[in-house]
Amino acid sequence: MPLMAIGATLVGTALFVFSVRQAGLAQILDHVQRLGWAFQGIVVVAGLRFAARGMAWRSCLEGTHRLSPWLAFRAVVAGDTLGNLTPLSILVSEPAKAMFVRDAEPLSRTLPAVAVENLFYTLSAAAVLAGGAAALVPSLRSTETWGVAGVALVTTLIVLISVAHTVIWRRVNTVAAVVRLAPRGWRSSARLTRWTERAQRLEGRVHALYPRDLGRLVRVAGWELVFHVLAMVEVYMVLSLIANGAPNLVEVFLFESGNRFINVVFKVVPMRLGVDEAGTAVVAELLGFGSAAGVTLAIIRKARQVVWMAAGGVFLLGRGISVNRVLGASTVRDGDGRADG
Repeated sequence: MPLMAIGATLVGTALFVFSVRQAGLAQILDHVQRLGWAFQGIVVVAGLRFAARGMAWRSCLEGTHRLSPWLAFRAVVAGDTLGNLTPLSILVSEPAKAMFVRDAEPLSRTLPAVAVENLFYTLSAAAVLAGGAAALVPSLRSTETWGVAGVALVTTLIVLISVAHTVIWRRVNTVAAVVRLAPRGWRSSARLTRWTERAQRLEGRVHALYPRDLGRLVRVAGWELVFHVLAMVEVYMVLSLIANGAPNLVEVFLFESGNRFINVVFKVVPMRLGVDEAGTAVVAELLGFGSAAGVTLAIIRKARQVVWMAAGGVFLLGRGISVNRVLGASTVRDGDGRADG
């Protein structure tokens, strides 16, 4: 994993330097200067996005619990910080959220709730990607085949995620089904038996926590929608200040769709270094804002990300949580939330 992180960072750094040189450093600095003190507002909007994910997570917990909005917010920021620093990404960031709040609620409750919230987030992100692809097709007259292929790919993604939600809704025992496909000799091994028992316990908790009443479904989906709307607000704030004209709603949506694509596909790259700048520059150039505006938008996103990562680092130090500790506590033994290494 260290070699993967080093390789991804080196490639990302090279791509970052290339993007800045192509867009023009002087023009980027001019754009940054135009933003000025409004950067503080960008940081606040990013904080509200963390809060929205935290509220969606809380909505996935059934019954009474002690996961307060403030505690959930800090857990999401802390988890995002770890995810941005390592190519392991969600393998570290999501369990870290549950570990962060282990003094308030056991891992046996919060970890399945994290999994459920991630299902809803993934479906919402896929919907944004599909909407962006559909909105982009009319402008791709010369590359219609690529546009259709993009829509087909994202549609397939939505179908797969929808199937996952349906499987959980119907409480299908997927772990048992997967184990039955394994060779008979493997099924009798002690290690596979232990893994199966742990996976089935987690699967059962996810099934139990999945929102089944309309009120909870609406709350979870609503908070995920708020997350994406705030991302669009951030794009509008930045571009309206650094570009020659304010973007319209469709253009803002396309920028957010492009950002979701970058975050989903390039999670292995720490902080999406380089790929965010290059990808956002392509979208900005396509929409007529110029590559410099796109690179600047990505750099500003990275700057506010660093601010919140600093806050997340403080939160993590206060709880004594590290990447190695999260990886060592990736499974849950029983209902008291103790880690089984």
